[in-house]
Amino acid sequence: MDWKTATVVPIFKKGDKHSPDNYRPVSLTCVPGKILESIIKEEIMTLLQEKEFFAGCQHGFVKGLSTLTNLLETFESWTRLMEEGLGLDVIYLDYRKAFDTVPHLRLLQKL
Repeated sequence: MDWKTATVVPIFKKGDKHSPDNYRPVSLTCVPGKILESIIKEEIMTLLQEKEFFAGCQHGFVKGLSTLTNLLETFESWTRLMEEGLGLDVIYLDYRKAFDTVPHLRLLQKL
């Protein structure tokens, strides 16, 4: 049994069923491999949390924290600054567009 070999199947999202853009790929891997990965991940995450590996401001990939808790914490700190009469400037960056426009073949050649 090959633990990491996956069968990729297209799953329809919405729109025209004849357009490839309306499908997303899903990788089907073997169940024992998924279970083993899950067990190993939980053990590693428990160890990292016990050793306080993650910074207090990290919310991604930490149990009990999410983008929502990150937004709530950010909003709370902004509100506190405003109540203290301090100024606040916020800059939003959209990195997704930057990565979408990179020519991947050229990037691979440079790497």
